[in-house]
Amino acid sequence: MRRLGQFMRAYDTFARIEFSLVSPLMQAGISTTPSLAAATPPLGGCWQFDPAQAAAPLGGAVRSALAGLGVITVTGEDAARFLHGQLTNDVEHLGTDRLALDGYCTAKGRLLATFRCWRDEQAIQLLLPREVLPAVLKRLAMFVLRAKARLADASDSWRAWAVFGAGAASALSALGVTLPASAGQAVRLGGSRIARLHGSARVAERFLVLAPAAEAQLLLAKLAGLPVVDEGAFWWSEIDAAVPTVFAATQEKFVPQMINFEVVGGVSFSKGCYPGQEVVARSQYRGKLRRRMQLAHCAAAAAAGADVFADGEAEPAGTVVMSASAPEGGFDMLFECPLEKTEAALHLGAPDGPLLERRALPYELVDVTA
Repeated sequence: MRRLGQFMRAYDTFARIEFSLVSPLMQAGISTTPSLAAATPPLGGCWQFDPAQAAAPLGGAVRSALAGLGVITVTGEDAARFLHGQLTNDVEHLGTDRLALDGYCTAKGRLLATFRCWRDEQAIQLLLPREVLPAVLKRLAMFVLRAKARLADASDSWRAWAVFGAGAASALSALGVTLPASAGQAVRLGGSRIARLHGSARVAERFLVLAPAAEAQLLLAKLAGLPVVDEGAFWWSEIDAAVPTVFAATQEKFVPQMINFEVVGGVSFSKGCYPGQEVVARSQYRGKLRRRMQLAHCAAAAAAGADVFADGEAEPAGTVVMSASAPEGGFDMLFECPLEKTEAALHLGAPDGPLLERRALPYELVDVTA
């Protein structure tokens, strides 16, 4: 185990050099994969749009195409075993009726990417932001070594959209399937998946529809009556549900627990080694977790990765994870900081910046290993 950890740290140093050649280009908005150049959207993590779009799911079911997400497909007889040794969650025992959250860390336990992951008899798919996909795909491929696994960008072969808001379950009944009852569960419809996502106090019904390109039009035709909203409205609902995603601006900033990733089911503490596992495990077992993700509202927009300051302090106390236009105006956001700092007034971007109005998380910060 120790020898494997030493190898992974040494190999991680080399991989970080390779990764750094790609990441700055992506952060500058330059795609390193020609086939994705036309599809690559602006950098994610902050969505500014008409607040009425975010308010739409409060009054009824809506749908949104998730063009900012892409898919890595992993095939081969060792696909599950390979990913199990690279990602934070249990891939080897991932059932075909699940849509699991998963993460990919450096050897220091810092998240490079977060995924939604599903599998069938032929492949395992990883859904993640397109802006980080090329670099993450390249880095993962470097660790395949002798494993019988093949990785490819399959973004053009899949379509993803969200159906969410009051009555979303009833609207999806038009597809003729029995919908899953719990977050993370999925039902199959041909080659497609319909998965229930974590809900929030304001948007309890949230679903993700994942369809092969050949099936997408048929499914969409059955949902044609649903109003279409901006993709940012879906990301606002993710913020309201306090489910984080790592974008280019926040790569390597967070250990999983700093953004509550284990609380929402993105980390297994009963599986074997993966890059950064020692750090993640120490963070969990050494005592009370000090830094946590919180939900807040602010009058000003906040870029992912922006600093958060505690009242009267010159040094940043925390970091914005994601933000989006809120139904009532202003912006809702996820940010992380030390728990003790949340008792003070918090400011965005500068010690005298706009105030953050903290709001309750839609779940408890429990110890998942207790």
